[in-house]
Amino acid sequence: MLSKAEAHKVMLSIPGTDERLWFNEPSVFIHDRFLAKTHKKEDAVTLQVGSMEMRDMMLEAEPKLFYITDHYRKFPFVLIRLSALTKTVLKDMLVGRAAQLAAMPPIKRRPKKTAKKKTVKR
Repeated sequence: MLSKAEAHKVMLSIPGTDERLWFNEPSVFIHDRFLAKTHKKEDAVTLQVGSMEMRDMMLEAEPKLFYITDHYRKFPFVLIRLSALTKTVLKDMLVGRAAQLAAMPPIKRRPKKTAKKKTVKR
């Protein structure tokens, strides 16, 4: 069993990760992509997976470890029960997901538009 603080520490131990706010919650990113976060209300880690099919397979294969709430029904995320989680299992899952994210093409960011200065006519 892990605490939320221990899980967060494991997430940040993955090389290349950094912490950012995502939906106003501290979250862990790698290669500019969301990796995971501790859930605000549930005793769980929120992990984005590669596809809905992968999510469904994980839910079916390990129902004592993975679950979802109604909020996540339409999204490729799983919740991982902290009560069934060890540091090793969490780290292995995160390293695997980080490798998948690293293999994806870089996110193309649009240049930020600069605000035009308004001049006041007198």
